[in-house]
Amino acid sequence: WMRNSFSTAGANLGGAPGGGGTVTSTGTKRSDKSSKRFLAQMYEGSWDRPSLDEAVQEGMLGLARAVDKYDPERGLRFSTYATHWITSYVRVCFQRAVTGCLRVPSQLHDIKSAYKRIVRDHLHLGTDPPGQDSIAKELGISEQRLRTAIRATGSLLSVDAPVMGGGGGGSYKGSMAGGDGSNSQELKILDTLKCAEPKPEDQVEISFLRQCLENAMATELTPYERDVLRLRLGLDSGQGKTVRQIVEISGGSVSMSDVRSAERRAFKKLRSPTSVHTHNLLAYLDLAGADMKTTLRR
Repeated sequence: WMRNSFSTAGANLGGAPGGGGTVTSTGTKRSDKSSKRFLAQMYEGSWDRPSLDEAVQEGMLGLARAVDKYDPERGLRFSTYATHWITSYVRVCFQRAVTGCLRVPSQLHDIKSAYKRIVRDHLHLGTDPPGQDSIAKELGISEQRLRTAIRATGSLLSVDAPVMGGGGGGSYKGSMAGGDGSNSQELKILDTLKCAEPKPEDQVEISFLRQCLENAMATELTPYERDVLRLRLGLDSGQGKTVRQIVEISGGSVSMSDVRSAERRAFKKLRSPTSVHTHNLLAYLDLAGADMKTTLRR
């Protein structure tokens, strides 16, 4: 719609009757090109800002909504009525782009816009902007509400953005796959993030280790020894238990020395060179950071 408006204006001015038609047409074409270039530079889009095409599509949706809800009997001009819906749809489009996948109420965006307008007016007048408490009183809201609006409507940070600012880190849209000419050696925020969870390859190794350990325990140990080892190592709950806790769980039917003896027998059987699964368990010593000689000497 915006592009067509430029073309229509150029056609009307270029075809106007009179001797200055050629000059007017040339000037209109130059103005048309400069206007399009300005809009393209201003709305080329990024991950936190919609492009010109997206804004135009939202405007068309607002226009369609205005057509559906327009009532001529109310005495309003359609252009006035449609402007409200087009502006609302485009505004919501930009608000959604700022907060990404987070659904933030439009009232918070309005509060932040009013806050920024007050600060901008003071800066234009050459005076220091007031504090958040004063601005909150001027807007008729609490200071906590103002802080919530500023924090919730803040722009999200892309993990693909470079660590050091500049270089047009926020001017691209989408992933960098496909060789778009960007510097692949540039350090990104994603490269600096640390995860407490184990790596995927370590998770696979742990799952294989768990399966190998279950097979070894089922083959080499008695049910009583398996239960003691499960409780001591926390194989089921993820948290190991002390010998005293195991005695309390068993209701006092076994003593602390019985639990320690069963634990020693279980480890001795699993470390035995004659065990069928010993060589499989020894293959995972590097994953646990243990030494093979020290482990077999115990």
